[in-house]
Amino acid sequence: MKYIFFDIDGTLVDLVDNQEVIYPSTRKTIQQLKDKGYKVAIASGRSLIEILPTAQKLGIDNIVSDGGYGLTIEGKLQYIHSLPHDIVQSLSQELIEKKIPFAFLTNPSQKELFASSQMLNHQYDFDCEGIQLTIDETFDYLNTDAYKVFMAIHRGEEDRIDTVNAHQIMRYREGSLAYEPDDKYAGVKEFVEYYHGSMEDVIFFGDGLNDIGMFEQISCTVAMGNAIEEVKKLAYFITKDIKEDGIEYACCYLKLL
Repeated sequence: MKYIFFDIDGTLVDLVDNQEVIYPSTRKTIQQLKDKGYKVAIASGRSLIEILPTAQKLGIDNIVSDGGYGLTIEGKLQYIHSLPHDIVQSLSQELIEKKIPFAFLTNPSQKELFASSQMLNHQYDFDCEGIQLTIDETFDYLNTDAYKVFMAIHRGEEDRIDTVNAHQIMRYREGSLAYEPDDKYAGVKEFVEYYHGSMEDVIFFGDGLNDIGMFEQISCTVAMGNAIEEVKKLAYFITKDIKEDGIEYACCYLKLL
């Protein structure tokens, strides 16, 4: 049995004129892999609620979400874990001391952030990646579980914080960073163990910074032609660009089809 995992952005989904696009060859290849009996799954840093629309379009019901902290098997949610509480506490105290605005994602199934005026340092316009921000003056950041912590740290300001290494956090916006789970391998491992499989039978497709951990720990990895150089250097195979039917090309090369 092969367990085939795909990242989303730049792997399954392309961005064209600010619109997400899934190419016909990608849809066809995913269906062919499923028809052959392989376990096909998404492994992404995105939250489950963000992944589901893409997963449904492709007919994929196995998902490692939330950077490895969430696991859905055959359409059934197994768990979504929050961030380590001690790290979140330390990070929050540092952000308060340094007057860096921040907000919590407290429910992984909702696109809503929470913060008090103190947490925001009375700045209400920082970039939260388009997610709704609710201001609650009773919000207790020291005793509330967080699934992501959004921080108003602009590009070039990563050295402002010490609790976490901001240089290793995936940046989606110029004006903010989101401290979020980043251990997709752990979720992939649990998925494979659920089926009593072997990690030697895992194949992973990816392209970006948050895929490096997977490429370092999995023996059969495929870097998209549009992948960053750090990923390509670690890949077992470099396929064509996402726009050039890269997934289908790699699956043929690996004799999966």
